[in-house]
Amino acid sequence: MIAKEISTFNVLLGKKVDEANVLFERKLKKYLSGGLKKEQYIRYLQMQYHLTKGVQQSFMAVAASPEVRSYKKLRQFLVRFAWEEEMHYKLAEKDLKNLGGETGEMPFIVQLWWAYQKEAIAQRPLERLGAASILENVGNYAAPLIKELFANADFINHQNTSFTRVHMHEELPHGDQIMEVLGNEDFTALHQRQILEGAEKATWLYADQIYNWIITGKLTSSLCSWKCE
Repeated sequence: MIAKEISTFNVLLGKKVDEANVLFERKLKKYLSGGLKKEQYIRYLQMQYHLTKGVQQSFMAVAASPEVRSYKKLRQFLVRFAWEEEMHYKLAEKDLKNLGGETGEMPFIVQLWWAYQKEAIAQRPLERLGAASILENVGNYAAPLIKELFANADFINHQNTSFTRVHMHEELPHGDQIMEVLGNEDFTALHQRQILEGAEKATWLYADQIYNWIITGKLTSSLCSWKCE
């Protein structure tokens, strides 16, 4: 019975990650068909700077939660993962500087992300891991398109793409790692539900709404969403 429940959970989580990837790829294809603009890339880096600065604290908080006490391998993974992610915001900062941009103030849509994350970690800490499964995997299907966009943008070079190159996960496969560690734990039904809900919420807020802002520079829900064709 337990093995069957875990298998079902893995399938459901994998499906949510696939759905997020399809949405993200279709959104980029539809709205960046004319190429990537410099201001869009600057907004992307600004978002990533503010999204990843202090991110290690959220993973350490989940690791320290009593809710995770019985998941020993997961707790060890989270501590290591937090350490690996801690300085990634510096990559975005460097890329912005080399692009002639600035980090700026935290965008409102990223403020919403952090407000949600802080509440979830305090009340439903496993949701944070469902969200991480999306953030660490959402570019998988779109990777060839992203590389093509970069190749065709005259402002893109090796000096201002360090963040994106690391997060393509070709050398540091965080996406695969988090799916593996989540798939190997014997989560309770409550924690399975929290993880799946975290993945669903992150798909809407990160893969959909945050990238609407990156594309348009506005707070809008008018771009295609779940049925993006």
